[in-house]
Amino acid sequence: MFPREGGAVGSNREAPRTVAEASEAELVELLHAVLPVHASAGVVLGIGDDAAVLSPSAVRTVATVDAAVEGEDFLSVWPSGYATTGWDVGFKSCAQNLSDVNAMGAEATSALLVLALPAATPVDWVRGYAEGFAAAAQRLGAARLRVVGGDLSGTRTLTVSVSMSGELPGPALLRSGASAGESLIVVGETLGRADVALGLLASRRPADRVEAWDQRARAVSRALFEPLPPLSAGPALAAIAGAAMDISDGLVRDGARLARASGVGLELDPVALQAELATLEGWAGRHASRGLEHVLYGGEDHLLLATLPEGTPLPTGARSIGRVVEGAGVSLAGEHLDERRGFDHFA
Repeated sequence: MFPREGGAVGSNREAPRTVAEASEAELVELLHAVLPVHASAGVVLGIGDDAAVLSPSAVRTVATVDAAVEGEDFLSVWPSGYATTGWDVGFKSCAQNLSDVNAMGAEATSALLVLALPAATPVDWVRGYAEGFAAAAQRLGAARLRVVGGDLSGTRTLTVSVSMSGELPGPALLRSGASAGESLIVVGETLGRADVALGLLASRRPADRVEAWDQRARAVSRALFEPLPPLSAGPALAAIAGAAMDISDGLVRDGARLARASGVGLELDPVALQAELATLEGWAGRHASRGLEHVLYGGEDHLLLATLPEGTPLPTGARSIGRVVEGAGVSLAGEHLDERRGFDHFA
């Protein structure tokens, strides 16, 4: 539905060829042709054998894993009529793992992909997934990332899982290092974008009217599938930040996790949050209908939340949104905020 950088997102044929009609070898060859798999420093052997062979450098390695399950993390067709493409899922599955690696102050170097596909999945969906994954790595600047292997499986529920590792050139950025008196900052795109996008996609519209959405709504709805974590910020902050983490389940919920790990409280700045909301409303217009709730509780933005010693110059793209205080939890204008209102897979 939306124009995508990097190629096909589906097929216009009435009966697209499905994975049940293709061999596993053919799908592996397709993925190999599209994904960033060629040799690089640290990768001795990638796709093609029973396991990858890596040659880590002397620096430490971080590792993360994330899954996307149809019906839980995305819908094949949303109430708005928008059909989630393989490109969408590929871009996001790459970006959200890159964000976790970045939040530790590391640079991503290798990934393992697991695609569990229903028999009726079009082969073009798989191609779109690979193209979206590769586009995310390129657009976000993950120049060293290589896909070194994975697995293909049949299933009733489409599920994608990505395991990613990266090199840690300096000290690890942890959630547990914040101290009272530090500034609280965010780095990346506007808070609440993905929450607005989720609302747009979940709103009921005639299935053939998605193309008629105004340009602003279409641009914002990309936020759910194309998060833009600031990959240059993680390693740069590692030497100066007290604590840091990825914002994926909402500012308040993730902020409370950081506060709890550090044994401190976080006090949000009302003026800074109003500025954040103004930016969101300037982009989303009437679609930012829940106001400040988008900023406080909306998930899936994949920004970087960090604390800095007082007086430390802000990194490029960062803005201060509060401070670290004695106490616990997250507060705004003297009111304690309920972290349970953020995203929870099992709520």
